[in-house]
Amino acid sequence: MLGKKGWTMLLIVVLASSVLSACSGNKANEAKGAVETEKSEGAASATSSAEAKPEGDNNPFGKIDPPITIKSVLGTAGWATFPDGETWDNDNRWTKLYRETLGIQLKWNWLVDSTQYDNKMNVSIASGDIPDLMVVSKKQLNQLVEADMVEDLTEVFDRYAMPYLKMQVGEALAPAQKMATYDGKLMAVPQYGGDPRDSLVSLYIRSDWLKKLSLKEPTTIDELVNVADAFVKQDPDGNGKPDTLGLGILSATMGGGSMGGFLNGFHASPDIWVDDGAGQLMYGSTTPEMKTALGKLQEMYKGGLIDREFGTKDYNRLKEDVVSGKLGIFYGTISESALIAVDLIKNDPKASWIAVPLPSVDGTPAKPSVGVSVGGFLVVKKGFSNPEAVVKMMNLFIQKVYGEDEFGTNGDNKTYAWVDNAKYAMHVLSPVQGYIKDYNYRLVRDALASGDPSKLNESLKETYDLVLGTDGSDPEKWQQWWIHQPAVSPFEVRDQYQLQPDGVVIDKYFGGSTKTADEKMSTLATMQNETFVKIIMNAAPISDFDNYVANWKKLGGDKITQEVNEWYASNR
Repeated sequence: MLGKKGWTMLLIVVLASSVLSACSGNKANEAKGAVETEKSEGAASATSSAEAKPEGDNNPFGKIDPPITIKSVLGTAGWATFPDGETWDNDNRWTKLYRETLGIQLKWNWLVDSTQYDNKMNVSIASGDIPDLMVVSKKQLNQLVEADMVEDLTEVFDRYAMPYLKMQVGEALAPAQKMATYDGKLMAVPQYGGDPRDSLVSLYIRSDWLKKLSLKEPTTIDELVNVADAFVKQDPDGNGKPDTLGLGILSATMGGGSMGGFLNGFHASPDIWVDDGAGQLMYGSTTPEMKTALGKLQEMYKGGLIDREFGTKDYNRLKEDVVSGKLGIFYGTISESALIAVDLIKNDPKASWIAVPLPSVDGTPAKPSVGVSVGGFLVVKKGFSNPEAVVKMMNLFIQKVYGEDEFGTNGDNKTYAWVDNAKYAMHVLSPVQGYIKDYNYRLVRDALASGDPSKLNESLKETYDLVLGTDGSDPEKWQQWWIHQPAVSPFEVRDQYQLQPDGVVIDKYFGGSTKTADEKMSTLATMQNETFVKIIMNAAPISDFDNYVANWKKLGGDKITQEVNEWYASNR
Protein backbone atom coordinates (compact mmCIF):
# COMPACT_ATOMS: atom_id res chain seq x y z
CA MET A 1 0.00 0.00 0.00
CA LEU A 2 1.13 3.54 -0.57
CA GLY A 3 2.44 5.26 2.54
CA LYS A 4 2.41 8.97 3.23
CA LYS A 5 5.35 9.61 0.94
CA GLY A 6 3.75 7.55 -1.80
CA TRP A 7 0.47 9.42 -1.59
CA THR A 8 2.31 12.73 -1.37
CA MET A 9 4.03 11.88 -4.64
CA LEU A 10 0.71 10.82 -6.18
CA LEU A 11 -0.71 14.14 -5.04
CA ILE A 12 2.23 15.88 -6.69
CA VAL A 13 1.52 14.10 -9.95
CA VAL A 14 -2.23 14.57 -9.97
CA LEU A 15 -2.66 18.04 -8.53
CA ALA A 16 -0.96 20.14 -11.10
CA SER A 17 -3.00 21.28 -13.93
CA SER A 18 -6.21 22.37 -12.36
CA VAL A 19 -7.42 24.16 -9.31
CA LEU A 20 -9.05 20.84 -8.51
CA SER A 21 -8.84 19.06 -11.84
CA ALA A 22 -8.55 15.40 -12.62
CA CYS A 23 -6.51 15.69 -9.52
CA SER A 24 -5.30 19.04 -8.27
CA GLY A 25 -4.39 21.24 -5.30
CA ASN A 26 -2.08 23.96 -4.06
CA LYS A 27 0.11 23.39 -1.00
CA ALA A 28 3.77 22.68 -0.38
CA ASN A 29 3.31 18.94 -0.47
CA GLU A 30 0.54 19.11 -3.04
CA ALA A 31 2.63 19.88 -6.07
CA LYS A 32 0.73 20.16 -9.24
CA GLY A 33 1.46 17.74 -12.00
CA ALA A 34 -0.39 17.60 -15.24
CA VAL A 35 0.27 14.50 -17.17
CA GLU A 36 0.20 13.54 -20.80
CA THR A 37 1.51 10.67 -22.84
CA GLU A 38 2.61 9.41 -26.21
CA LYS A 39 3.14 5.79 -27.14
CA SER A 40 6.18 4.03 -25.75
CA GLU A 41 7.89 2.12 -28.54
CA GLY A 42 7.24 -1.55 -28.30
CA ALA A 43 4.67 -1.17 -25.50
CA ALA A 44 1.99 -3.79 -25.81
CA SER A 45 -1.02 -4.62 -23.67
CA ALA A 46 -0.89 -7.83 -21.74
CA THR A 47 -4.65 -8.13 -21.93
CA SER A 48 -5.30 -9.97 -25.17
CA SER A 49 -6.61 -13.50 -25.01
CA ALA A 50 -6.50 -16.12 -27.71
CA GLU A 51 -9.49 -17.87 -26.17
CA ALA A 52 -13.09 -16.89 -26.83
CA LYS A 53 -14.56 -14.48 -24.32
CA PRO A 54 -17.29 -15.81 -22.05
CA GLU A 55 -20.83 -14.87 -22.89
CA GLY A 56 -22.52 -12.11 -20.99
CA ASP A 57 -22.35 -8.42 -20.17
CA ASN A 58 -19.03 -6.73 -21.00
CA ASN A 59 -19.99 -3.43 -19.33
CA PRO A 60 -16.93 -2.09 -17.44
CA PHE A 61 -19.29 -0.51 -14.92
CA GLY A 62 -22.01 -3.17 -14.93
CA LYS A 63 -23.59 -4.04 -11.59
CA ILE A 64 -23.04 -7.59 -10.39
CA ASP A 65 -26.37 -9.33 -9.87
CA PRO A 66 -26.97 -10.90 -7.46
CA PRO A 67 -24.71 -8.73 -5.27
CA ILE A 68 -21.56 -10.26 -3.81
CA THR A 69 -19.48 -9.81 -0.68
CA ILE A 70 -15.73 -9.39 -1.02
CA LYS A 71 -13.44 -9.99 1.91
CA SER A 72 -10.48 -7.63 1.71
CA VAL A 73 -7.81 -5.96 3.83
CA LEU A 74 -6.61 -2.38 4.09
CA GLY A 75 -3.52 -0.48 5.16
CA THR A 76 -4.60 2.71 6.90
CA ALA A 77 -2.64 5.97 6.75
CA GLY A 78 -2.17 7.87 9.98
CA TRP A 79 -1.78 11.18 8.15
CA ALA A 80 -5.19 10.96 6.46
CA THR A 81 -8.27 12.64 7.94
CA PHE A 82 -11.87 12.51 6.76
CA PRO A 83 -15.07 14.55 7.12
CA ASP A 84 -17.22 13.90 10.17
CA GLY A 85 -19.04 10.60 9.98
CA GLU A 86 -16.58 8.84 7.69
CA THR A 87 -13.91 6.45 8.90
CA TRP A 88 -11.72 3.68 7.55
CA ASP A 89 -14.08 0.88 8.52
CA ASN A 90 -17.58 2.34 8.50
CA ASP A 91 -19.96 2.68 5.56
CA ASN A 92 -18.04 5.54 3.94
CA ARG A 93 -18.53 7.03 0.48
CA TRP A 94 -16.30 4.46 -1.22
CA THR A 95 -17.91 1.39 0.32
CA LYS A 96 -21.32 2.86 -0.53
CA LEU A 97 -20.21 3.56 -4.09
CA TYR A 98 -19.00 0.01 -4.69
CA ARG A 99 -22.16 -1.44 -3.15
CA GLU A 100 -24.66 0.80 -4.91
CA THR A 101 -22.93 1.00 -8.31
CA LEU A 102 -21.31 -2.41 -8.68
CA GLY A 103 -23.24 -4.62 -6.25
CA ILE A 104 -20.09 -5.25 -4.20
CA GLN A 105 -20.25 -5.31 -0.41
CA LEU A 106 -16.82 -4.94 1.19
CA LYS A 107 -15.98 -6.79 4.38
CA TRP A 108 -12.64 -6.29 6.11
CA ASN A 109 -10.64 -9.29 7.30
CA TRP A 110 -8.31 -6.82 8.95
CA LEU A 111 -7.14 -3.21 8.89
CA VAL A 112 -3.66 -2.23 9.99
CA ASP A 113 -1.46 0.85 9.81
CA SER A 114 0.25 0.98 6.42
CA THR A 115 3.67 0.75 8.08
CA GLN A 116 2.70 -2.74 9.31
CA TYR A 117 0.79 -3.82 6.21
CA ASP A 118 3.61 -5.74 4.54
CA ASN A 119 4.39 -7.75 7.68
CA LYS A 120 0.72 -8.52 8.27
CA MET A 121 0.33 -9.65 4.67
CA ASN A 122 3.37 -11.92 4.98
CA VAL A 123 1.70 -13.63 7.95
CA SER A 124 -1.56 -14.08 6.01
CA ILE A 125 0.25 -15.58 3.03
CA ALA A 126 2.34 -17.89 5.21
CA SER A 127 -0.79 -19.18 6.97
CA GLY A 128 -2.69 -19.62 3.72
CA ASP A 129 -5.49 -17.46 5.13
CA ILE A 130 -5.77 -14.80 2.46
CA PRO A 131 -8.79 -12.61 1.63
CA ASP A 132 -10.68 -12.56 -1.66
CA LEU A 133 -8.99 -9.32 -2.75
CA MET A 134 -5.74 -7.79 -1.56
CA VAL A 135 -2.78 -5.64 -2.50
CA VAL A 136 0.61 -7.32 -2.40
CA SER A 137 4.22 -6.47 -3.19
CA LYS A 138 6.09 -7.90 -6.15
CA LYS A 139 7.90 -10.35 -3.87
CA GLN A 140 4.59 -11.47 -2.36
CA LEU A 141 3.07 -11.77 -5.82
CA ASN A 142 5.90 -14.07 -6.86
CA GLN A 143 5.17 -16.27 -3.84
CA LEU A 144 1.43 -16.38 -4.49
CA VAL A 145 1.83 -17.21 -8.17
CA GLU A 146 4.35 -19.95 -7.41
CA ALA A 147 1.96 -21.43 -4.84
CA ASP A 148 -1.00 -21.20 -7.26
CA MET A 149 -3.01 -19.16 -4.75
CA VAL A 150 -4.35 -16.40 -7.02
CA GLU A 151 -6.57 -16.15 -10.09
CA ASP A 152 -5.41 -15.64 -13.65
CA LEU A 153 -6.94 -12.25 -14.54
CA THR A 154 -6.00 -12.16 -18.22
CA GLU A 155 -9.45 -12.80 -19.58
CA VAL A 156 -11.43 -10.68 -17.11
CA PHE A 157 -9.10 -7.74 -17.70
CA ASP A 158 -9.50 -8.12 -21.44
CA ARG A 159 -13.25 -8.34 -21.10
CA TYR A 160 -14.01 -5.70 -18.45
CA ALA A 161 -11.22 -3.10 -18.38
CA MET A 162 -12.56 0.29 -19.48
CA PRO A 163 -11.22 1.54 -22.86
CA TYR A 164 -9.18 4.34 -21.27
CA LEU A 165 -7.44 1.89 -18.94
CA LYS A 166 -6.66 -0.44 -21.85
CA MET A 167 -5.34 2.44 -23.89
CA GLN A 168 -3.02 3.50 -21.07
CA VAL A 169 -1.81 -0.05 -20.48
CA GLY A 170 -0.96 -0.28 -24.16
CA GLU A 171 1.02 2.94 -23.90
CA ALA A 172 2.38 4.47 -20.73
CA LEU A 173 1.61 1.69 -18.28
CA ALA A 174 2.95 -1.27 -20.24
CA PRO A 175 5.99 -1.77 -17.92
CA ALA A 176 3.71 -2.12 -14.90
CA GLN A 177 1.50 -4.61 -16.73
CA LYS A 178 4.57 -6.66 -17.65
CA MET A 179 5.52 -6.84 -13.98
CA ALA A 180 2.22 -8.59 -13.26
CA THR A 181 2.47 -11.01 -16.18
CA TYR A 182 3.79 -14.57 -15.75
CA ASP A 183 4.19 -16.88 -18.75
CA GLY A 184 1.81 -14.68 -20.71
CA LYS A 185 -0.84 -14.66 -17.96
CA LEU A 186 -1.91 -11.53 -16.09
CA MET A 187 -1.85 -12.68 -12.47
CA ALA A 188 -2.56 -9.30 -10.88
CA VAL A 189 -3.82 -5.85 -11.76
CA PRO A 190 -1.08 -3.37 -10.88
CA GLN A 191 -1.96 -0.32 -8.84
CA TYR A 192 -0.20 1.46 -11.66
CA GLY A 193 2.51 3.77 -10.36
CA GLY A 194 2.13 5.84 -13.49
CA ASP A 195 4.11 6.40 -16.64
CA PRO A 196 7.72 6.05 -15.49
CA ARG A 197 8.64 8.84 -17.89
CA ASP A 198 6.73 11.27 -15.67
CA SER A 199 9.60 11.12 -13.18
CA LEU A 200 12.28 12.28 -15.61
CA VAL A 201 14.32 15.33 -14.64
CA SER A 202 15.12 18.55 -16.45
CA LEU A 203 17.52 21.34 -15.47
CA TYR A 204 16.07 24.23 -13.46
CA ILE A 205 17.98 27.52 -13.76
CA ARG A 206 17.47 31.03 -12.38
CA SER A 207 16.74 32.85 -15.63
CA ASP A 208 16.99 36.26 -13.96
CA TRP A 209 20.60 35.39 -13.06
CA LEU A 210 21.29 34.27 -16.62
CA LYS A 211 19.98 37.56 -17.93
CA LYS A 212 21.95 39.65 -15.44
CA LEU A 213 25.21 37.89 -16.36
CA SER A 214 24.41 37.84 -20.12
CA LEU A 215 24.48 34.04 -20.24
CA LYS A 216 22.42 31.71 -22.41
CA GLU A 217 20.70 28.49 -21.33
CA PRO A 218 23.29 25.69 -21.37
CA THR A 219 22.91 22.88 -23.88
CA THR A 220 26.27 21.19 -23.25
CA ILE A 221 28.09 20.11 -20.10
CA ASP A 222 30.84 22.67 -20.81
CA GLU A 223 28.23 25.44 -21.01
CA LEU A 224 26.66 24.20 -17.77
CA VAL A 225 30.06 24.33 -16.06
CA ASN A 226 30.54 27.89 -17.32
CA VAL A 227 27.15 28.94 -15.96
CA ALA A 228 27.90 27.33 -12.58
CA ASP A 229 31.26 29.12 -12.50
CA ALA A 230 29.60 32.46 -13.23
CA PHE A 231 26.94 31.90 -10.59
CA VAL A 232 29.67 31.30 -8.01
CA LYS A 233 32.06 34.09 -8.99
CA GLN A 234 30.08 36.91 -10.59
CA ASP A 235 27.66 37.84 -7.78
CA PRO A 236 24.38 37.05 -9.61
CA ASP A 237 22.26 38.16 -6.65
CA GLY A 238 24.00 41.54 -6.57
CA ASN A 239 24.57 41.69 -2.83
CA GLY A 240 28.32 42.15 -3.12
CA LYS A 241 29.05 38.95 -1.20
CA PRO A 242 30.55 35.64 -2.44
CA ASP A 243 27.61 33.67 -1.07
CA THR A 244 26.05 32.03 -4.14
CA LEU A 245 26.51 28.41 -5.15
CA GLY A 246 27.12 26.68 -8.47
CA LEU A 247 25.44 23.38 -9.32
CA GLY A 248 23.15 22.02 -6.62
CA ILE A 249 23.13 18.23 -6.41
CA LEU A 250 22.50 15.57 -3.80
CA SER A 251 24.34 12.30 -3.31
CA ALA A 252 21.23 10.47 -4.58
CA THR A 253 21.52 9.33 -8.18
CA MET A 254 17.85 9.45 -9.19
CA GLY A 255 14.96 11.84 -8.62
CA GLY A 256 14.45 15.53 -7.98
CA GLY A 257 17.52 17.34 -6.65
CA SER A 258 19.80 14.39 -7.37
CA MET A 259 22.91 14.18 -9.52
CA GLY A 260 21.05 11.85 -11.88
CA GLY A 261 20.43 14.47 -14.57
CA PHE A 262 24.13 15.33 -14.68
CA LEU A 263 25.05 11.66 -15.01
CA ASN A 264 22.50 11.32 -17.81
CA GLY A 265 24.36 14.12 -19.57
CA PHE A 266 27.27 11.68 -19.93
CA HIS A 267 24.86 8.97 -21.21
CA ALA A 268 25.07 7.12 -17.90
CA SER A 269 21.89 5.60 -16.42
CA PRO A 270 22.32 5.08 -12.67
CA ASP A 271 20.41 2.52 -10.62
CA ILE A 272 18.59 0.85 -13.52
CA TRP A 273 19.26 -2.10 -15.82
CA VAL A 274 20.21 -1.19 -19.38
CA ASP A 275 21.05 -3.01 -22.59
CA ASP A 276 24.77 -3.79 -22.81
CA GLY A 277 24.69 -3.76 -26.61
CA ALA A 278 24.99 -7.54 -26.84
CA GLY A 279 21.46 -8.53 -25.89
CA GLN A 280 22.10 -8.72 -22.15
CA LEU A 281 21.32 -6.36 -19.27
CA MET A 282 23.94 -4.60 -17.19
CA TYR A 283 23.63 -2.37 -14.14
CA GLY A 284 23.81 1.26 -15.20
CA SER A 285 25.78 2.41 -12.18
CA THR A 286 28.79 0.32 -13.22
CA THR A 287 29.35 1.58 -16.77
CA PRO A 288 32.39 3.50 -18.09
CA GLU A 289 30.14 6.52 -18.74
CA MET A 290 29.48 6.69 -15.02
CA LYS A 291 33.19 6.93 -14.29
CA THR A 292 33.62 9.80 -16.74
CA ALA A 293 30.70 11.71 -15.22
CA LEU A 294 32.05 11.27 -11.68
CA GLY A 295 35.43 12.52 -12.84
CA LYS A 296 33.81 15.73 -14.10
CA LEU A 297 31.91 16.22 -10.85
CA GLN A 298 35.16 15.77 -8.95
CA GLU A 299 36.74 18.46 -11.12
CA MET A 300 33.81 20.80 -10.46
CA TYR A 301 33.96 20.14 -6.72
CA LYS A 302 37.68 20.93 -6.64
CA GLY A 303 36.92 24.16 -8.53
CA GLY A 304 34.33 25.26 -5.98
CA LEU A 305 31.37 24.82 -8.35
CA ILE A 306 29.63 22.28 -6.08
CA ASP A 307 28.77 23.07 -2.48
CA ARG A 308 31.50 21.97 -0.06
CA GLU A 309 28.80 20.34 2.10
CA PHE A 310 27.46 18.30 -0.81
CA GLY A 311 28.07 14.93 0.88
CA THR A 312 25.82 15.67 3.86
CA LYS A 313 23.00 17.61 2.21
CA ASP A 314 19.50 16.24 1.94
CA TYR A 315 16.54 17.40 -0.13
CA ASN A 316 15.31 19.89 2.46
CA ARG A 317 18.69 21.57 2.74
CA LEU A 318 18.95 21.86 -1.02
CA LYS A 319 15.52 23.48 -0.99
CA GLU A 320 16.70 25.91 1.72
CA ASP A 321 19.61 26.94 -0.51
CA VAL A 322 17.19 27.67 -3.35
CA VAL A 323 14.60 29.51 -1.28
CA SER A 324 17.23 31.63 0.47
CA GLY A 325 18.54 32.80 -2.91
CA LYS A 326 21.91 31.04 -2.75
CA LEU A 327 21.37 28.35 -5.39
CA GLY A 328 20.29 28.89 -8.98
CA ILE A 329 20.85 25.53 -10.72
CA PHE A 330 19.54 22.09 -9.86
CA TYR A 331 17.97 19.07 -11.54
CA GLY A 332 14.29 18.52 -10.87
CA THR A 333 11.21 16.56 -11.89
CA ILE A 334 7.94 18.34 -12.62
CA SER A 335 7.24 18.09 -8.90
CA GLU A 336 9.96 20.58 -8.03
CA SER A 337 7.94 23.29 -9.76
CA ALA A 338 5.71 23.24 -6.68
CA LEU A 339 8.00 21.74 -4.04
CA ILE A 340 10.96 24.08 -4.55
CA ALA A 341 10.72 26.64 -7.35
CA VAL A 342 7.48 28.28 -6.21
CA ASP A 343 8.79 28.89 -2.69
CA LEU A 344 11.64 31.02 -4.06
CA ILE A 345 9.10 33.13 -5.94
CA LYS A 346 7.08 33.60 -2.77
CA ASN A 347 10.26 34.71 -1.02
CA ASP A 348 11.55 36.82 -3.92
CA PRO A 349 8.86 37.73 -6.50
CA LYS A 350 11.52 39.28 -8.76
CA ALA A 351 13.20 35.90 -9.28
CA SER A 352 12.41 33.79 -12.34
CA TRP A 353 13.04 30.24 -13.50
CA ILE A 354 13.51 28.38 -16.75
CA ALA A 355 13.58 24.60 -17.23
CA VAL A 356 15.74 23.23 -20.05
CA PRO A 357 16.56 19.77 -21.46
CA LEU A 358 19.55 17.95 -20.01
CA PRO A 359 22.88 19.36 -21.22
CA SER A 360 24.98 16.72 -22.98
CA VAL A 361 28.72 16.06 -22.90
CA ASP A 362 28.83 15.65 -26.66
CA GLY A 363 26.70 16.13 -29.74
CA THR A 364 24.38 13.26 -28.83
CA PRO A 365 21.28 14.45 -26.93
CA ALA A 366 21.16 13.33 -23.31
CA LYS A 367 18.33 10.99 -22.34
CA PRO A 368 16.81 11.06 -18.87
CA SER A 369 16.78 7.66 -17.18
CA VAL A 370 13.91 6.44 -15.02
CA GLY A 371 12.97 3.39 -13.02
CA VAL A 372 9.66 1.55 -13.03
CA SER A 373 7.49 1.70 -9.93
CA VAL A 374 4.19 0.10 -9.00
CA GLY A 375 2.17 0.99 -5.92
CA GLY A 376 1.26 -2.65 -5.41
CA PHE A 377 -0.46 -5.55 -7.15
CA LEU A 378 -4.14 -6.34 -6.77
CA VAL A 379 -4.72 -10.07 -6.66
CA VAL A 380 -7.85 -12.23 -6.38
CA LYS A 381 -7.88 -15.41 -4.32
CA LYS A 382 -7.85 -18.60 -6.36
CA GLY A 383 -11.39 -19.89 -6.82
CA PHE A 384 -13.20 -16.62 -6.00
CA SER A 385 -16.50 -16.60 -7.88
CA ASN A 386 -16.30 -13.11 -9.40
CA PRO A 387 -12.70 -12.19 -10.26
CA GLU A 388 -14.00 -9.49 -12.61
CA ALA A 389 -14.91 -7.46 -9.53
CA VAL A 390 -11.34 -6.18 -9.14
CA VAL A 391 -11.31 -4.82 -12.69
CA LYS A 392 -14.71 -3.18 -12.31
CA MET A 393 -13.61 -1.61 -9.03
CA MET A 394 -10.51 -0.17 -10.69
CA ASN A 395 -12.64 1.17 -13.54
CA LEU A 396 -14.90 2.92 -11.07
CA PHE A 397 -11.97 4.27 -9.08
CA ILE A 398 -10.37 5.70 -12.23
CA GLN A 399 -13.67 7.14 -13.42
CA LYS A 400 -14.31 8.99 -10.17
CA VAL A 401 -10.76 10.16 -9.49
CA TYR A 402 -9.62 10.90 -13.06
CA GLY A 403 -12.39 10.37 -15.60
CA GLU A 404 -13.17 7.95 -18.41
CA ASP A 405 -10.87 9.47 -21.01
CA GLU A 406 -8.13 12.02 -21.55
CA PHE A 407 -10.67 14.82 -21.20
CA GLY A 408 -11.73 13.77 -17.70
CA THR A 409 -15.26 12.85 -18.81
CA ASN A 410 -17.51 11.79 -15.90
CA GLY A 411 -14.78 12.40 -13.33
CA ASP A 412 -15.85 13.32 -9.82
CA ASN A 413 -12.63 13.87 -7.90
CA LYS A 414 -14.12 16.69 -5.86
CA THR A 415 -16.24 14.06 -4.13
CA TYR A 416 -14.07 10.96 -4.26
CA ALA A 417 -10.47 12.18 -4.22
CA TRP A 418 -9.16 15.48 -2.85
CA VAL A 419 -12.13 16.96 -1.04
CA ASP A 420 -12.55 20.46 0.36
CA ASN A 421 -9.63 22.00 -1.54
CA ALA A 422 -7.50 18.91 -0.90
CA LYS A 423 -8.09 18.96 2.86
CA TYR A 424 -9.33 15.37 2.78
CA ALA A 425 -7.78 12.52 0.77
CA MET A 426 -10.89 10.38 0.39
CA HIS A 427 -9.53 7.96 -2.21
CA VAL A 428 -7.29 6.22 0.34
CA LEU A 429 -10.44 4.62 1.74
CA SER A 430 -10.70 2.40 -1.32
CA PRO A 431 -8.90 -0.98 -1.30
CA VAL A 432 -8.54 -0.63 -5.08
CA GLN A 433 -6.58 2.35 -6.30
CA GLY A 434 -5.02 3.15 -9.63
CA TYR A 435 -3.13 5.76 -11.56
CA ILE A 436 -4.02 6.85 -15.07
CA LYS A 437 -2.19 9.49 -16.99
CA ASP A 438 -4.23 12.57 -17.62
CA TYR A 439 -3.61 15.11 -20.33
CA ASN A 440 -4.17 18.26 -18.30
CA TYR A 441 -1.02 20.16 -19.16
CA ARG A 442 -1.31 19.58 -22.88
CA LEU A 443 -5.04 20.35 -22.98
CA VAL A 444 -4.73 23.61 -21.07
CA ARG A 445 -1.56 24.63 -22.91
CA ASP A 446 -3.20 24.13 -26.29
CA ALA A 447 -6.39 25.91 -25.24
CA LEU A 448 -4.33 28.90 -24.07
CA ALA A 449 -2.48 28.96 -27.38
CA SER A 450 -5.68 28.84 -29.43
CA GLY A 451 -7.79 30.96 -27.10
CA ASP A 452 -10.47 28.28 -27.26
CA PRO A 453 -11.32 26.52 -23.96
CA SER A 454 -14.52 24.94 -25.28
CA LYS A 455 -13.14 21.39 -25.10
CA LEU A 456 -11.99 21.68 -21.49
CA ASN A 457 -13.96 20.15 -18.66
CA GLU A 458 -15.09 22.31 -15.75
CA SER A 459 -11.95 21.83 -13.67
CA LEU A 460 -9.54 22.47 -16.53
CA LYS A 461 -11.55 25.54 -17.52
CA GLU A 462 -10.86 26.84 -14.01
CA THR A 463 -7.14 26.35 -14.62
CA TYR A 464 -7.43 28.03 -18.01
CA ASP A 465 -9.13 31.05 -16.43
CA LEU A 466 -6.58 31.19 -13.61
CA VAL A 467 -3.61 31.20 -15.99
CA LEU A 468 -5.26 33.66 -18.36
CA GLY A 469 -6.06 35.96 -15.47
CA THR A 470 -2.52 36.38 -14.17
CA ASP A 471 0.86 37.45 -15.51
CA GLY A 472 3.03 35.56 -13.04
CA SER A 473 3.38 38.48 -10.66
CA ASP A 474 1.13 36.93 -8.01
CA PRO A 475 3.27 34.41 -6.06
CA GLU A 476 0.17 32.43 -5.08
CA LYS A 477 -0.73 31.88 -8.75
CA TRP A 478 2.81 31.82 -10.12
CA GLN A 479 3.31 28.06 -10.29
CA GLN A 480 0.16 27.42 -12.35
CA TRP A 481 1.05 30.33 -14.60
CA TRP A 482 4.67 29.23 -15.02
CA ILE A 483 4.08 25.60 -15.88
CA HIS A 484 1.77 26.69 -18.70
CA GLN A 485 4.42 28.89 -20.35
CA PRO A 486 5.97 26.43 -22.86
CA ALA A 487 9.16 28.44 -23.34
CA VAL A 488 10.18 27.94 -19.70
CA SER A 489 8.06 25.07 -18.36
CA PRO A 490 9.45 21.76 -17.02
CA PHE A 491 6.17 20.21 -18.18
CA GLU A 492 6.99 21.21 -21.74
CA VAL A 493 10.50 19.77 -21.45
CA ARG A 494 9.03 16.51 -20.20
CA ASP A 495 6.40 16.58 -22.95
CA GLN A 496 9.05 16.91 -25.64
CA TYR A 497 11.09 14.04 -24.21
CA GLN A 498 8.01 11.83 -24.14
CA LEU A 499 7.13 12.67 -27.73
CA GLN A 500 10.45 11.26 -28.91
CA PRO A 501 10.62 7.53 -29.62
CA ASP A 502 13.23 6.23 -27.18
CA GLY A 503 13.60 9.73 -25.76
CA VAL A 504 13.86 8.33 -22.24
CA VAL A 505 15.90 5.39 -20.94
CA ILE A 506 13.52 3.16 -18.95
CA ASP A 507 14.66 0.36 -16.66
CA LYS A 508 14.50 -2.85 -18.67
CA TYR A 509 14.12 -5.08 -15.62
CA PHE A 510 10.55 -5.45 -14.30
CA GLY A 511 10.98 -8.68 -12.39
CA GLY A 512 11.13 -7.35 -8.85
CA SER A 513 13.95 -8.11 -6.47
CA THR A 514 15.89 -11.30 -7.17
CA LYS A 515 16.93 -13.74 -4.46
CA THR A 516 20.49 -12.41 -4.33
CA ALA A 517 19.30 -8.80 -4.61
CA ASP A 518 17.17 -9.35 -1.51
CA GLU A 519 20.33 -10.35 0.35
CA LYS A 520 22.96 -8.11 -1.19
CA MET A 521 21.51 -5.06 -2.96
CA SER A 522 21.25 -2.86 0.12
CA THR A 523 24.94 -3.40 0.88
CA LEU A 524 25.88 -2.77 -2.74
CA ALA A 525 23.83 0.43 -2.82
CA THR A 526 25.57 1.71 0.31
CA MET A 527 28.95 0.93 -1.21
CA GLN A 528 27.95 2.76 -4.38
CA ASN A 529 26.84 5.88 -2.54
CA GLU A 530 29.92 6.02 -0.36
CA THR A 531 32.27 5.54 -3.32
CA PHE A 532 30.56 8.13 -5.50
CA VAL A 533 30.53 10.74 -2.72
CA LYS A 534 34.20 10.18 -1.90
CA ILE A 535 35.20 10.48 -5.54
CA ILE A 536 33.22 13.68 -6.08
CA MET A 537 34.58 15.26 -2.89
CA ASN A 538 38.13 14.30 -3.95
CA ALA A 539 38.50 12.06 -0.91
CA ALA A 540 39.25 9.17 -3.25
CA PRO A 541 40.86 9.05 -6.70
CA ILE A 542 38.73 8.43 -9.75
CA SER A 543 40.47 5.04 -10.07
CA ASP A 544 38.44 3.93 -7.05
CA PHE A 545 35.50 3.60 -9.42
CA ASP A 546 37.20 0.55 -10.95
CA ASN A 547 37.63 -0.94 -7.46
CA TYR A 548 33.97 -0.25 -6.77
CA VAL A 549 32.89 -2.08 -9.94
CA ALA A 550 35.14 -5.06 -9.14
CA ASN A 551 33.82 -5.25 -5.57
CA TRP A 552 30.22 -4.76 -6.75
CA LYS A 553 30.58 -7.80 -8.99
CA LYS A 554 32.38 -9.92 -6.40
CA LEU A 555 30.01 -9.09 -3.51
CA GLY A 556 26.84 -10.17 -5.31
CA GLY A 557 26.54 -8.05 -8.42
CA ASP A 558 27.57 -10.81 -10.81
CA LYS A 559 25.02 -13.18 -9.32
CA ILE A 560 22.28 -10.53 -9.43
CA THR A 561 23.18 -9.80 -13.05
CA GLN A 562 22.85 -13.51 -13.84
CA GLU A 563 19.43 -13.68 -12.18
CA VAL A 564 18.25 -10.52 -13.93
CA ASN A 565 19.33 -11.86 -17.31
CA GLU A 566 17.64 -15.19 -16.69
CA TRP A 567 14.42 -13.25 -16.18
CA TYR A 568 15.15 -11.06 -19.20
CA ALA A 569 15.69 -14.05 -21.48
CA SER A 570 12.19 -15.33 -20.77
CA ASN A 571 10.36 -11.99 -20.55
CA ARG A 572 11.81 -9.72 -23.22
